[in-house]
Amino acid sequence: MKRFSHFVGLSITLLLMFASLVKANTEFEIVVDSSGNEFAQPIAVVPFKTNGSVPENVAQIISDDLRNSGKFVPIAADKMPSQPSSASEVVPDQWSVLGVQNVVVGQVSSAANGYNVAYQLVDVLGVSGVAGSVVAQGSFNVPAAQIRLGAHTVSDQVFEKITQIRGAFRTKIAYVVQRGAASYELRVADYDGFNAFTVVRSKEPLMSPEWSPDGSKLAYVTFENKKSQVVVHDLRSGARKIIGALKGHNGAPSFSPDGSRVAFASNQDGVLNIYVTGASGGTPRQLTSGAGNNTEPSWSPDGGYILFTSDRAGSPQVYQMSANGGGASLIGGNGSGKISADGKNLIMVSGDKIVKRDLTSGSTEVLSSTFLDESPSISPNGTMVIYSSTKGVSKVLQLVSADGRFKANLPGAGGQYKFPAWSPYLTKQ
Repeated sequence: MKRFSHFVGLSITLLLMFASLVKANTEFEIVVDSSGNEFAQPIAVVPFKTNGSVPENVAQIISDDLRNSGKFVPIAADKMPSQPSSASEVVPDQWSVLGVQNVVVGQVSSAANGYNVAYQLVDVLGVSGVAGSVVAQGSFNVPAAQIRLGAHTVSDQVFEKITQIRGAFRTKIAYVVQRGAASYELRVADYDGFNAFTVVRSKEPLMSPEWSPDGSKLAYVTFENKKSQVVVHDLRSGARKIIGALKGHNGAPSFSPDGSRVAFASNQDGVLNIYVTGASGGTPRQLTSGAGNNTEPSWSPDGGYILFTSDRAGSPQVYQMSANGGGASLIGGNGSGKISADGKNLIMVSGDKIVKRDLTSGSTEVLSSTFLDESPSISPNGTMVIYSSTKGVSKVLQLVSADGRFKANLPGAGGQYKFPAWSPYLTKQ
C-alpha cells in the first residue's frame, strides 16, 4: 500500500490554523430526506480495524460523507456479510449480491503524535476488469486533533475515484447565528457542522459572509460602528479592515476570482448600486446607476462579468453585466444568482425556491422544497448547495444536491442560522 509521511494534499497552514481553534463537536446535525436515495449507488464502508483507542469512528464519517453527497447509499454495518480490514479479505460475491459495486476497507493505528489512516477501495463487480481489484488506496499520518480531517480525506479520494469529480468534504462553511435581539456570531465549521468556531461576536447585526478564493479571509457586513460597513477579516491573524463604508447602507460583498477586488452594494445616492473596491481597501468605483436598486453582486468564474439583483424592471430579477460595468442583460429569477465554479450552472432564487439553470441548454430545475428559501451557496465542486430557509419561526440551514435528488436539513442548537457561505477548496488536489 502506498505510504506518505505527511498529510496528503493539505494546505497545512490553513488547516492547522482552523484545527487550533476548534473542538470536534457539532452544533447542528445533518438530517437526511431519503426520498431521492433510489437514484444513489450502494456502497459499503466497512468499520476500520483499529489498533489502540481512536476517538472517532472513521468509517462512519466516510459513510456519512458519501451519503451526504447524494450519490451514494452506504449499507449499514449490521447488514454487511463480513467485516474485512484489507482487500485480500474481501470476497466479491458476498457484496455484489447486495448490489454493491465498491467496498472501502481500512485500518487506523497510533502514530507519532496522532494516527495513521490507511484505506483501500475495492471493485467487487469487476467493472475495472477483475472483481476484487484495488482501484484506489492511500496511507497517511494525521495529528491527533485532525482524525475527522483524515476521514474526510479518504472520502474525497474515494468520491473522486468513483465519480471523476473532485471531492469537497474537507471544505468549510461560514454562517451567522442570531440568538435574541442583540447576540450575533459569525461562525465557521466543517461542511458537516463539526469543529465550529466563532470568528466574531457582536451585539449588532452581522450579515452576508463570503470567502476569499484562497480561503484565508472572509468579507462580511457589520453594524458594529452603528452603520453597515463591509469588512475583510483575515482568519489567520484576526486582523480586520473596513473596505466599504460609503454613506448609507453597505452590504452583499463578493470577492473577485483572483481575490484582488470586492464587489458590494451601497445606497449612498439614495438607491442601491454596485461598487467595486480593492480587497485591501481603496476608492470604490461605481458600476451601476440610474436603473433602480441593484444589489447581491456575484462574479463569474473567469472574472469577466458580474451577476446582480435589480428591480429596474419593477420586481427583483437577476441581471448580468461586464465586470467593468454597463450593458446589463436580464437573466431572470428573483435574485441571489451564483454560477458554479465550472461555469455550467446558475443557482438562484426564483419564487422563494432554489433553482438551477443550465447555462448551455437554458433549462431550469427547482432544487428545493422548503419554505422561504434564500442565500444559496454552491460547493466548490458544484455538486451541493447550502441555503437558508424558514422552518416555523426559525431560520435553518438546508442542503440539496445540484440534481435535486438529495435533500437534508441542518437543525441548529437554538437561534437563527442564516447567510451560509461554502468555502473554496482548502487543500491541494
